[in-house]
This record gives sequence, C-alpha cells and structure tokens, in this order.
Amino acid sequence: MAPSNDDSYDIVIVGGGTAGLVLASRLSENPNVQVLVLEAGDDMTDDPRVNTPAMWPMLINSAANWDFRTVPQEHLSGQEIQFSQGRVLGGSSSTNSFIWAPTSQKSIDGWTQHWSPVASDTATESGWNWGWSEFDKFVRKSCTLTTGDTATGDGPIQLSILNDSEPKDKETWTKVWTDTWSNLGYPTADPFSPNAKGAVRNFESIDPVHKQRSGAARAYLTAAVRERENLTVIANATVTKILFHELPPTEEVRSSHSGEHSANVTAHGVQYITKPGDTRVVQARREVILSAGTINSPRILELSGIGGAQLLKNLGIEPVVDNAAVGENLQNHVVIGLSFPLRSGGPHPETLDAFFRQDPAAVAAATQAYGKQTGPLASGGHVTSAQIPLPVEDKAEITEFLRKMNTENSRTDDTLGVFGSAHRKFVSSVLSPQAPGDEEQASATYITLAAYVSVEDWTSRVRPAGDWFSLAVVLSHPLSRGSVHITTADPEQAKGGGGLAIDPRYLSNPLDVEVLARHLRYVEGRLTRTEPLAGLIREDYNKGRFTDLEKAREYVRHTATGAHHHTSTCAMAPASGGGVVDQRLKVHGTTNLRVCDASVIPFAPRANTQAVVYGVAELAAHLIAADLRCD
Repeated sequence: MAPSNDDSYDIVIVGGGTAGLVLASRLSENPNVQVLVLEAGDDMTDDPRVNTPAMWPMLINSAANWDFRTVPQEHLSGQEIQFSQGRVLGGSSSTNSFIWAPTSQKSIDGWTQHWSPVASDTATESGWNWGWSEFDKFVRKSCTLTTGDTATGDGPIQLSILNDSEPKDKETWTKVWTDTWSNLGYPTADPFSPNAKGAVRNFESIDPVHKQRSGAARAYLTAAVRERENLTVIANATVTKILFHELPPTEEVRSSHSGEHSANVTAHGVQYITKPGDTRVVQARREVILSAGTINSPRILELSGIGGAQLLKNLGIEPVVDNAAVGENLQNHVVIGLSFPLRSGGPHPETLDAFFRQDPAAVAAATQAYGKQTGPLASGGHVTSAQIPLPVEDKAEITEFLRKMNTENSRTDDTLGVFGSAHRKFVSSVLSPQAPGDEEQASATYITLAAYVSVEDWTSRVRPAGDWFSLAVVLSHPLSRGSVHITTADPEQAKGGGGLAIDPRYLSNPLDVEVLARHLRYVEGRLTRTEPLAGLIREDYNKGRFTDLEKAREYVRHTATGAHHHTSTCAMAPASGGGVVDQRLKVHGTTNLRVCDASVIPFAPRANTQAVVYGVAELAAHLIAADLRCD
C-alpha cells in the first residue's frame, strides 16, 4: 500500500537497488528505526529472466532497465550508446552479468589520496573510514564464497565459481586460460587480493546449490526482512524531488564550496509519482538517502535544487545548494571485443555457440542440464579474466605521454580542475608506478574470456559458423570523464528516463586510446600466440591486424563501447576538490541528505563494480547506524 501524504518515516531511501536494499536491510535491524524504500521499477524477484543466469541479456532491453542512451559520442563516430542501469527491485544486481570483482588496494588508496591533500584537517579530525583494510572488511561482510564443499564468509550474497565441480585435470576454458597466462609469466590470482595480477577465476553472484542469481532483492530483502514491521518497500514509485525546509527570504543560495562543513539545508521529505498525474509526498523525520544510481542520483539532486546554480536557473529551478560538481566526473570502463575461431579438427573445451544460435538440440540439452543445476543456463558465461599491467615494451612511451599530459593539464584553479588533477595523478600512478614493487598493483586493463561469441569481429551482426571464443579487453582506469545533467524540470520526464543529457565523452582523452591499442596488440601478438591457447585457434586466423599500432587505434575508435560500470557523478571528495558528498556520504551543504551508490566512488575501480557497491553500502550502513545512535 502506498503511503498517504501525511505518512512519515525516520529514513526514506530513494532507490531499491543494490545499495538501497543493503541499507534498508541493515538499518531496519534496529526495530526503533522506521525505514521506507521507494523503487521506480517493479518487483521481479520471481521472474525467470532475473533468476536464470544465462538469461540476463534478455533484461537489457526490457522494462527491468532504464532506457538511457548517451548523447552522440564525438570520438566514436557520433554513436549514441546504450547506458544500462537496472530499473527493478534489486537494481543492477538483478540485471547484471554476475562477475564479482573486488577492487585493488591501489584503487582505494586513490580515494584517500584525493581527500587528504585537499582537506587533510577534515580527514584527520573526523577519522578516515575508507582505507583498504576497512573497506575490504565490508566487502567480505556482504558475501559467502563456496568452493567445492567449503564456504568462506557468512554474508548474504552467495558466490560460486564456474566449473568448480569439474575434475582438476579436465581441459576447461579456465585451465587453458590460467595455463596460458602462467606461460607468459603471470600467476593465478585471488580476486580478493589487494594486489591481484594475472589470471583470475571469475566469482559469480550465483547460488552454488540452486544456480540462481544471488542479488540484493533475494539476498538482503529476504522473506524475514520483508516482514519487519519497521520496513516498507514500495515499487513503481519514481522520486522526482527532495523537499527541503525553506530558506529565510534574506538568505542567499548556499555554495557548498564556502567550507567543507557548511551544512545548513535540511531535507524533510520526498515527492514521487506512481502514475501520470498522481504525485505523492512522504516525510522523512531523520534522513533521506539517495541510492538511485549513477544517473538518477544526480538527476534527483538537480531537480531538487542541488547542482550548478546557473544550470538550475536556466531550467526554472530555484537553487538550494550551488555545487557545479553534481553530475560531473562521470566515468565508465571502455570495452573492446575480439573473437577467434577454433580449429575444426582438434579437441577443445566446449563452447556455447550452438546454444546461442538457438540450435534446438543444444537448447534442449541446456534445459535438461539446468534441471540438474549445471550446463550453459547455470552461468553468466564470462568464464575467467586476467588483470594485467601495461606491457613492458610500452611503458617508456606511455610514461612520456603522461608527462606531457600532466604538464599541459596542471590547472588547479577551480573545483573541477582539482578533481581532474587528482584523477590524472591516480591513473599516472597505475600506468607508471614509481615505488619499487608497486607494479604488482598496477592493472591497466582486465581481459575477460567467454566460451562463446556473437559476432566475428564485433563490427557486424553476423553469427559465423563453427566454434568460437571471445575476449573483451576492458580499460580499467579511463581518464576520459563526462557528465549527466537534466535538460528539463518536468517531473513526468523522470518517470520515463528522459530529460537527461548523458555524455561519458568516451575516448575524449587520447591516453585511453593509446592504452587500449597497446593491449590489443599484446592480445594478438602475445596472448593468442602462447600455448595452450594458441593451439586451439584456427591456423589461418591470426591476421596480424594490430602489428601496426595505428590500425589498433582505428579498431579501438571503430568498435569501442561502454561497459555497464558507470560511477562518480556524486563523488566522495571535499567540496573544494570537486566532491558532492563527504566521507560519511552526506551531501555538502546539507544536514541530513546522503548519497549511497556507485555515484559516490571517486575513481572507477579496476573491474566490474558490483562487489565495490556492496562494500560501499555495507560500510555506509555501519556509519549511518552509528550517526543515528548519536543523534
């Protein structure tokens, strides 16, 4: 039942996605705290497309996903690219591809290094909560990993490993992959390691027993949690505005940059719509928490009057807090695909080509196997990955490229310039580490192997005959940053996902092209020519396309697309350093409004964001619970 206009709760959580449901579950453990969750999407917890692992691609163009697209991308031939974000209870944890990739210590250290130099007094006086050891503890709190008969951890999210039950001497794709990287001098790494480098067996957020998705909607919003009298969850409720106590008539709009603690604006409720023309209001007695995601959290802030004052005034919105960083610093991993045909005569691990071509016999076999909790339907299909640094032969050139770039872009005379300088410094430390041994943490890209392929070279829609495998080369730390801003104050536009200009500015920083091009050359010239992987590839297929680096650059510009890993539009950083929230995730300039989702991550983590968002939410729940006890 929807609340009436006079309903009120201690905490109103905007967004029942990955982070929102973690917060709802943890904060409602205190029976004296009344919690409301408002989710724009539907409750699809029992939908087979959500629960059956191999069916996740069917959700991308469904009602479970926001229909977001970028503006034309100048450096990608003017393409408008889909920008996926879950619009369903559980958010993107109900629609994603399952990979669980905790980030590196170097990534987390980057957050600290950006905060401390700009506002060291704040970090020292308040106590810093986001160091590696603390963050790692909360990532682990969220999950349980089962390998064989052994379960590690006791968190709600269940993790499993593809082919974990296979005999160790069987030639699986995982074995081919790890042996190939071993022959290149890279070890097999533990994804939870702070310095993971080399081959990684992908952990998937899939229940190891039932082989169904383990996402926030099932794992955190269990039947017992749903029955709590102090927790209310409302689906199909799109929040359009946060309501603030009115400012005195003589008071000027507050700038969040006047000081790190200028918290003068108090949220007292939110406005939302359930259908056209049906606007409702609910009161928040203590806090409002935005967990609407990297796109919708800055959208709601701007619709509510928190953002760049000039942008808001141009749209007829009265500014409440002037902070031009809202919606800026948008980051996303850039993905390049390569596909390789397998030798027709020789033995090789099984691929899923027939299944994805919907061959009747293959589909029937997969369905039968899934009844026994195995087979193609029991996995997301991303078999294994590798975290690798910049190839040794490219380091001198890239270091010089970085030196020139940092010299030309050393401007720090405004808020966003400070953020940009910190971002460049962080990426520079990854690509050109200075400290001895630091290269162990320096993952420039990660490469994912899938035992199936959709297209031959990712530039066509043809499904070629034969058996194939594909590789995705993913830029771990892009320097290109973009933005998301509202283009209208019309609240009805928010329900449909419109009224936005999403511009990730893919490949706008030339360094991103250089790093990806060099890794393409490495994949073709070294990885796929190393045994045992080399022995599986059709003899005539290693075309040497990328021996010429310019051809590799052209391939990047022609075929690159974005992952579904967008972050940083409400970055956790000092207000004077381009931040939107402080280290307790309170929005600068407010007393009781927080943001908790992927948008607060300052710099893109090294791989898929799922594990990182769970860690952010668990740590945030701990901080918020402590603050509520002190109120």
